[in-house]
Amino acid sequence: MTVLATLIWTPVGVWIGFQPRVARFAQPLAQIGASFPVNMTFPIVVGFFVASHITLNWGSILLIDMGTQWYILFNVIAGAMAIPNDLKEAARVYGLRRWSLWRTLILPAIFPFWVTGACTAAGGAWNASIVAELATWGGTTLQADGLGAYIATVTRTGDTPLIIASIGVMSIFVVLMNKLIWRRLYAFAERRFRLD
Repeated sequence: MTVLATLIWTPVGVWIGFQPRVARFAQPLAQIGASFPVNMTFPIVVGFFVASHITLNWGSILLIDMGTQWYILFNVIAGAMAIPNDLKEAARVYGLRRWSLWRTLILPAIFPFWVTGACTAAGGAWNASIVAELATWGGTTLQADGLGAYIATVTRTGDTPLIIASIGVMSIFVVLMNKLIWRRLYAFAERRFRLD
């Protein structure tokens, strides 16, 4: 979901960040969207899934996305707004357009901001997956195949050893992701893409 949200919201965030009037309005909305507890919308969305006969294996993708996209959007907006005007002007003078502008100026400038947003979005996706993979609407229970559904099921049955084991698996995975991916991306962004 982090990759999908990146592909969708990075161009939107850059466009917003390059339009100061739009950014003054849109950035606070993105921050509100990120702070809004997305699980409050789950009953409505799950009701739609039940009525439309959408399985939770597919539907949980939407539920998880609703909790991740905002972090990438408002961080990319902040990154685009932080690009100094003299660099934008230099890009115009050198005739950088489309992909060459993105490759030379925009992507390197927003990369540190994107890393922050993507790391937070991945954490939000993990949190949302626990709620998004098991849902009840009236007498209908929808369940996806995943660690979140497993944690919710063993928690409901009160099986303490399995609760500890499943949360331990998730914790180990999150720690490994932080050490192997996010920490390295932060170091790479700090070393390679500084605008100061």
